[in-house]
Amino acid sequence: MPVDLSTGSIPPIYRNLFEMINLHGIDKLTLAVFVPLFESNTLTQTILNQIWTAVIKTNSISSRNDFYKCLALMALVQQGKNVDEKLLDNYVNRELPIPTLDALNELEDRLIRILRSDQGKTTLCFRYGDLCSLDTIQVNVAPEKKGVIIRHFEYEVTSMHYKNKVSRRYNDFVALHELLSLKYPFRIIPQLPPKKTVNVDKEFIEERRRSLKRYLQILCRHPTICEIEIIKFFLTFQGTSCGDNMKATFKNTLDEFSCEPPTSSSSIDRIERHEEDSTGIRMFRISETHISFLYQQFSQIRTYLKNINERNFKTADEYLAIEKSLQLISSDSTRIERWATGLNDYWPTIQGGLATLPFEINAVAERINEECRYADEVINDHLDMLIELLQGYKDLCKRFEEALQIEQRAIQKATNQNKRSLTTNEVSTKNDNLNSIEKRNNHALKCIQTETQLIYANLEAFVYILSSLGNIQSKVSSDLLDIWKSFSNKISELGQTYVNKSSIQRTNTIGLKNK
Repeated sequence: MPVDLSTGSIPPIYRNLFEMINLHGIDKLTLAVFVPLFESNTLTQTILNQIWTAVIKTNSISSRNDFYKCLALMALVQQGKNVDEKLLDNYVNRELPIPTLDALNELEDRLIRILRSDQGKTTLCFRYGDLCSLDTIQVNVAPEKKGVIIRHFEYEVTSMHYKNKVSRRYNDFVALHELLSLKYPFRIIPQLPPKKTVNVDKEFIEERRRSLKRYLQILCRHPTICEIEIIKFFLTFQGTSCGDNMKATFKNTLDEFSCEPPTSSSSIDRIERHEEDSTGIRMFRISETHISFLYQQFSQIRTYLKNINERNFKTADEYLAIEKSLQLISSDSTRIERWATGLNDYWPTIQGGLATLPFEINAVAERINEECRYADEVINDHLDMLIELLQGYKDLCKRFEEALQIEQRAIQKATNQNKRSLTTNEVSTKNDNLNSIEKRNNHALKCIQTETQLIYANLEAFVYILSSLGNIQSKVSSDLLDIWKSFSNKISELGQTYVNKSSIQRTNTIGLKNK
């Protein structure tokens, strides 16, 4: 009779491990995943295979009880016992033994990496940190303009993954974009910054540089796109005319769907696929609505942050203007007569004390400018990239909707054709065309699912963005507090200096004369 461990005392690690794995699908815990997940010095491949054979009777773990049995046998093996399911009879109504395993978060990271190579096409198996580790791109404007008649800018593109630096023109980016758009019609391809040939100033060049950096960064952190030959060519080709060479090299490249091996399907397969697609499309529309909502909110937040930053830059400039005014006042050489001041002889003391205050005012302006520069960097390098990724998803959704409309028109055409008699060849051609459209849209839906998961994985960046903004605000606020305390202390000392002066000293203050 099978042993039921659920009646015993279950240690928290059992439940936590099961819930963690079940989050990714307990049915995915096959032998090929189980062994590398738990393998260690005390749990060898041989031992884990023995535990699996002793407990699991199917291709994957199907129940909580079987998973608990595996964990209990791991613990017993680590205690020096042999793998024997009968040993578990001793733990009915008793606390189960606790195996020595890696930390839960380490096991989850390992599980994700294993599933990534063992998983089908509809599960991403990448976290935000994994995506960031795929590559880091830097784009800088080359120091010199190229060209004789028509001048243009070149950009130095550096890839940490390929450990390489190349020089690229804007037209090379256009060629890359065109090739990727053809090969991956159902993947997120971000928009390129617009081309501009007149009134190209430093501000435009800097904004384009940042946009091109974000564009490449999104592509190079896309699990499907980052490793393809087109991207590798763009990031490593050292010759001239990269765009032209890239087009010539990859001119016959098929799109992603056409690269898949052909499959035959029966009428039953088509019915099952249709039901699966109907569910997928329903989930897609829910996700599309939510991501569109996030796009709107993030865009508004960006606008608010930009406005705040612009005001802060202006505030810093105004503090610098105050500093200049204080310097002018403190260095003013106007001789003040007793006729003007009467008994109110405080001003010469104030004027002398003002000479030290511009230092604090300048420090205030510097800290505010520092805050603005860092916030601007966070907005441009991180928030803008997240928004552009969401925009790319919105564009993808539009392409998918158009594909669905093509399918609906094809179905309607086939329905109309059924109303009249067709030859055998016509029927075969009609069915082949319809089947091809359905398969392409089924492929598109699978792509959409992983692209949607890619969006949700990247949403973790929003926490980093808020954290970065909070940290700089906290640091600058602390610095400003110290500066203003120093400012206040100097003002207090200024007043005390006047109080401590004798009437003769105040009368003899430089610039003040009896008349």
